[in-house]
Amino acid sequence: MGDAVAVGVDVGATKLLAVTVASDGTALERQRRTSPRRDPAALVAAVRDAARELGTGLPVGVGAAGIVSRDGVLRYGPNLEVSDLPLRSRLSDDLAVPVVVANDATVALYGELRAGAARGARDVVMLTLGTGVGGAIVVEGRLVYGAGGMAGELGHIIVADGGRRCPCGNRGCLEAYASGTAIGARAAELLAGSDEPTSLRDADPLDGRAVTLAALGGDRLGQRILREAGYWLGVGLTGIVNALDPELVVVGGGAAPTAAPYLLPAAAEVVSERLLGREHRTLPPMVLATLADDAGAIGAGLLAAEEGGA
Repeated sequence: MGDAVAVGVDVGATKLLAVTVASDGTALERQRRTSPRRDPAALVAAVRDAARELGTGLPVGVGAAGIVSRDGVLRYGPNLEVSDLPLRSRLSDDLAVPVVVANDATVALYGELRAGAARGARDVVMLTLGTGVGGAIVVEGRLVYGAGGMAGELGHIIVADGGRRCPCGNRGCLEAYASGTAIGARAAELLAGSDEPTSLRDADPLDGRAVTLAALGGDRLGQRILREAGYWLGVGLTGIVNALDPELVVVGGGAAPTAAPYLLPAAAEVVSERLLGREHRTLPPMVLATLADDAGAIGAGLLAAEEGGA
């Protein structure tokens, strides 16, 4: 385990999780807050204060929900409703320590690569299912950032042209079909157009968690909604696997673990039916992230220890 080598902060659309991280990826101390939305100054202050409280003098890694350029600017965070926020420079000035900022799914995959489900793998794709759908890519053991740092936005590949509206402004994104938010919205849509008996009529709030709990309790509508989300997840993954040929697909995020019994088999079935040359290749295993909610914070901390501490 050892002593803390960095602070990692995962800034999601709803929660902010900060941890101190040991060199082996163990989360030591932790702190959880609500993520400020629509308020860049409050967002910077929340990350700064969490980092100060946990680890004075330690490098800080931040995973932010949105597209992040290589200079640590949160260019666009549709679910945080923040854009063009120079997060790294502001935190570096306030904390006087090395700071690394990247996309939240990117750092989550780094955590899984170093200390979780992808340990030992060299070519990996990760999808994170929560308020939105994030994505990240590792090729030959290295994170793929792209020319501007914005690679890996797999939740915004189009799976249904002209389909449901996504928070990013487009229609038909995978996020609009397989996120926790999308699952709740689909439940509301089906309830409004049907008198099918279901416990979801009493759910308050009617969100992805409510649908998942109903499905686990035997609710047929809830199960059908999750399988449908899994279908769309499989549609997206078919294109991703065709493009990248990963040895492993890791699925994480807050919505994934409990919904997995319905989501993952449905997704795997679609991939097995549609993947190019499926009879002549080995399908990549689809596994759950093992670091759970800690993946982003752990990965951000490990990245800061290696890049920011260099």
